[in-house]
Amino acid sequence: MFKGFTVTIAAVVFSAHLDQYLTYGRYTDAAIAMLRQIRHAFGF
Repeated sequence: MFKGFTVTIAAVVFSAHLDQYLTYGRYTDAAIAMLRQIRHAFGF
């Protein structure tokens, strides 16, 4: 289970860095904004 979390976190970090390098963080910013809206929709 810990290995799965570690692999997932590594993949997310790698994807965010790749997005930052290739598209100046456009998609990462959009994903964070979407997660923020989902969080507000559930009242967190």
